[in-house]
Amino acid sequence: MSSALILGANGYIGKETARAFARSGYRVYGLVRSEEKGAGLALDEIVPVVGDVTIPSTYQEYLDKVDVVVDTSFSYTSDPVKHTYTLFDAIKQAASKRAANGGSLTFVYTTGIWLYGDVGYEGISQDSVVSPLPELKWRPQTEQDAINLAPNVRTVVVRPGMVYGRSGGFSGRFFSGIETGSISLPKNLQNALPTIHVDDLAEFYVKAAEKSPQVKDVIFTVINYASEPLPEITRAVRRIAGREVTLDEYEPQNLFDRGLSLTQVIDSRLSRNLVDWQPRKRTLVEGISEYYQAWKAYQ
Repeated sequence: MSSALILGANGYIGKETARAFARSGYRVYGLVRSEEKGAGLALDEIVPVVGDVTIPSTYQEYLDKVDVVVDTSFSYTSDPVKHTYTLFDAIKQAASKRAANGGSLTFVYTTGIWLYGDVGYEGISQDSVVSPLPELKWRPQTEQDAINLAPNVRTVVVRPGMVYGRSGGFSGRFFSGIETGSISLPKNLQNALPTIHVDDLAEFYVKAAEKSPQVKDVIFTVINYASEPLPEITRAVRRIAGREVTLDEYEPQNLFDRGLSLTQVIDSRLSRNLVDWQPRKRTLVEGISEYYQAWKAYQ
């Protein structure tokens, strides 16, 4: 049986990714910060590993023995660059231990769609030159360094779109607005967002890991077939609200605001063709009523 360690396994993306690997027959270890948070993973037949993603010594023994490591974590510390390279060093250490007997390690590293910057409606391919938001200027170099960790590390880089579904993701902002009667959004309400359902994203991680011998060193953009215009999303929200919902604009204040303000139309055929994967869930607009009910059930 193959095994996988999911970093950030109690997070929005990490939890569904761990479940997807478990459904595919992997023995799955999920890194969490406390035994309390690990209890939920155990319900899904995932082995909780209590540790801190920024301190690899707390989970190095699992890095040393699994076949696949998936990083879905995001460091909210004051120095995310430092902690990224601390993780890389730990993966190189794990790889060196198995190199003598010809062993290898698959590493799936998560970055994000905001590395492309604002590309407009004209569209770009997923291998286009990036123009990251200021807070993410360090990210492209980490992608290349992840790819070059060691000869026996098969790295696949994943840039997810705006994730929705189940407990919410970015769509939670819209759904909470239905409850309050007001949605607050950063200025630029005419933009378009590349989206992906969390289940489809989780399945991509599994497919990418399994195809890693063929697609190592590739950077994938994981999104639906077409970006979703923000006006269509807000119209859909108002349609299901059953009450008046106002839109309040404000100047972007942080990284998430700036990302939500981008217009991004990206051709992601490479992800579908090379990994034999395609999104199966409905878009946010198409399934918004069910996604809203799911979000409410999670609250």
